[in-house]
Amino acid sequence: MNANDPRLSTVRDSLRGVVLRGSSGTVTYHLRDCIGEGGQGWVFRATWDDPGGVPVIVKVLRPDAVGNESLRRFQREAEVLRMLSTQARPNPYVVRFYDHAIAHVPAPQGGEPLALPFTVLEYVHGTNLEHVLKDSGGRGLAVERARRLARHITQALEHVHAQKIVHRDLKPSNILLTIEGGQEIAKVTDFGLVKLVDVNLQRTAALAGASLGYAPPEQYEQGNQRVSARTDVFSLASIVYEMLCGKPAFPFREGENPLLIVTRILNSPRPQLVKVRETLPLELAGRSDLIDALDAQLRRALAADPADRHESAADFFQSIEPTLRSASEESSLPPRSVISGHEMTRKDDGSAQSAPAAVVVRGSAPKMSAVNVGPASSVYPAQSQYAGSQPAPVPGSLPGSHPSSGGSGLRRAQRENEAAAQPAAWSWSIVTRSVAPFTVRSAVIGRNAEIAFGVGPSGIAQWHRGQWIALPTPPMVDLRAVRGITLLPTGEPLVYGDRALAVRLLARGGFEVWNVPDTEISFLGCFAEETGVTTLVGERPYRGSPRSVAGNTAGVLCQFAGDRLTLVTDAPQTTRLNDATRLTGGAFVACGDWGALVRLEMGVAEHLGPLCGGHLLKVARLPDGGAVLVGAGGHALSLSAKLEHQLEAVQTTRDLLAIHVGEDGVAWAGSAQTRVLRRTGGNWVRMSGELGLSSSVAAVYATARAVRAVCDDGAVIEGLLA
Repeated sequence: MNANDPRLSTVRDSLRGVVLRGSSGTVTYHLRDCIGEGGQGWVFRATWDDPGGVPVIVKVLRPDAVGNESLRRFQREAEVLRMLSTQARPNPYVVRFYDHAIAHVPAPQGGEPLALPFTVLEYVHGTNLEHVLKDSGGRGLAVERARRLARHITQALEHVHAQKIVHRDLKPSNILLTIEGGQEIAKVTDFGLVKLVDVNLQRTAALAGASLGYAPPEQYEQGNQRVSARTDVFSLASIVYEMLCGKPAFPFREGENPLLIVTRILNSPRPQLVKVRETLPLELAGRSDLIDALDAQLRRALAADPADRHESAADFFQSIEPTLRSASEESSLPPRSVISGHEMTRKDDGSAQSAPAAVVVRGSAPKMSAVNVGPASSVYPAQSQYAGSQPAPVPGSLPGSHPSSGGSGLRRAQRENEAAAQPAAWSWSIVTRSVAPFTVRSAVIGRNAEIAFGVGPSGIAQWHRGQWIALPTPPMVDLRAVRGITLLPTGEPLVYGDRALAVRLLARGGFEVWNVPDTEISFLGCFAEETGVTTLVGERPYRGSPRSVAGNTAGVLCQFAGDRLTLVTDAPQTTRLNDATRLTGGAFVACGDWGALVRLEMGVAEHLGPLCGGHLLKVARLPDGGAVLVGAGGHALSLSAKLEHQLEAVQTTRDLLAIHVGEDGVAWAGSAQTRVLRRTGGNWVRMSGELGLSSSVAAVYATARAVRAVCDDGAVIEGLLA
């Protein structure tokens, strides 16, 4: 097979669900969906040793790329990462290596099995710096954020260089960003050792394994004799420049001859922050002395001759760090001042971080200002702001939330429904900009989509009129344990998660703890009924007799009447339950991993068998008495009132993470990569356009003519029917 062989996509798709055995012969890796492709391989999301195990990344070398040179590079990367990960003190800012082996898998077309080398790496749940910079709108990041990320990258490079290794492919897309312990951190990945050398200057943005715009001139020289740690210094300086002003240090046009780009890097003046002052963060833009100091060090680090650069990444960072810190700490801006389109939020340590101020993107909805979880003195909004009763429309509410009773007629409704089924009939926009990757772990949108609540590593916040407002976190709520948030019929949020966490946030202020004796329970989903009955579902350790399903946990359901626990029951033939609902006919059902469906009747959980091979994450009831279920890998099923199921076609293979059925009976789902889908005639059609976001949809809400979704980076998007 060659790179253009259509059979390759068949091979790639056939690997979903395959179990690979590691080098030790005892550990297995369960492949899920393919989340990336490169010049010579595929990147799969997988789990370690169990379908419900720890997430990992598996990089598989494509069959057409298994040649001497590519195999040598692939193995060399594995050896380098193995060495970096097995140090006495592995660096937390380098993506960790787990395993490397060769898998023998059946060929989809028959014949000899395929021998596919693969490498297993740490799964970094987040985005990358390239996406963050694209989402910044051509402006620089807050100085403190740029300083922190630059420090992480520098520490990673120092660790790598100490092992006599040069990264050689440092660029924003190879810097992954995630949240650990409530703090954003950077992790360096992809050490430039697995890329095939492609010297077709009309087809590639890489030359001699180097990425244009970030690699210095010596990396394009035959033999790479002058490549050293100073090579990575040039790339690091290019990234720092871009983080501060939002623009590449050495831009180029798509399709431009790479040799011209290299010539410009060699001969053109060095990039200067003073020339792009209008895109610098506020705490830096007004300080000519600091800009001049940074430009002097950037000029040196970006020198065409490596001998003129800083000797090491640490030398370069130490030369700019005091200036960056001064820009953060000495800003004279008062807390939350709105100046020149930016809003400053004073941090607890006295430093300031910059975020876009309220700027209208579309209609009356402003951009988001950075979420800064306030101290305990913060107060909840008045109850009328999120009460369960349907309020009057306010500016920014979704069209169609309050349909008139005028006689538009059945035919008009049918015409509108037919129009709504066409993706081209919808226009999409971002009504609130991203805050930071994984700001929102779980979200829920209130009636009419006027208010939403989100919870994440930094705390709990309410979205209203286009802005996020921090709410106080109850003292017993460990944000690391929170798995979800929902709205009770009163309109008050219920936060739930690990260690049997269930806390109701009272509209008048304060909180109410729902006590569950078994703290080994983890709550993963919730369904609150108008009757005041709330059912939380999840998992807890399984210690019973052997069963047909693998795993060391069992599904569990807990019911409350008000705040009083009335029922705890296991679903032992499942490993985990993720969501639940009550059908209009009265049947109560819950769904879970490996297609599990459970009916709760008279306090007993009846396992109705797996409906599919994927994990079912969300369920919502339909007006016809049935329900729809969605989940990992783009799985979607319909469930009839008689609990008969049918698999439905979906226009994505991304995980479907959120679901909503509008008053018109139409179901909508949100997925990874900011995709929003509409269910039409048993098919799920992707409706959202490209918005430049890579985040996942955490919650979705729809009316007949509008859709609103909250993403896990804090962005809020909206679709309107023309």
